[in-house]
Amino acid sequence: GRWVVQQFTESTVDVSTEFQAYEFQFYENGTVQGITGSVITNGTWTANPDDRTISSVFPTGNDTLKRLNDTWKIFNNSFTLVEANPSNTTRTAYLKLVKK
Repeated sequence: GRWVVQQFTESTVDVSTEFQAYEFQFYENGTVQGITGSVITNGTWTANPDDRTISSVFPTGNDTLKRLNDTWKIFNNSFTLVEANPSNTTRTAYLKLVKK
């Protein structure tokens, strides 16, 4: 299924509205699509279950999608929710994805 960004903060600034038009489709082959209307931006993702991290990269993404380019440390998750912060401690951000 598709996922949406329910909340995203960067350096304590809520930029969630930047993601309102986007849905994300993750595939088992390590690709991810950022979908807004008829525009699809391709990216990649990898997971490390032992470290509880997920890395995502949108190499040709706009500034909004590039906010997701990082390794994210998951601190809360279920089948319909993922909450994470960057594992890079020099970056202060919060990501909350929910299944659509």
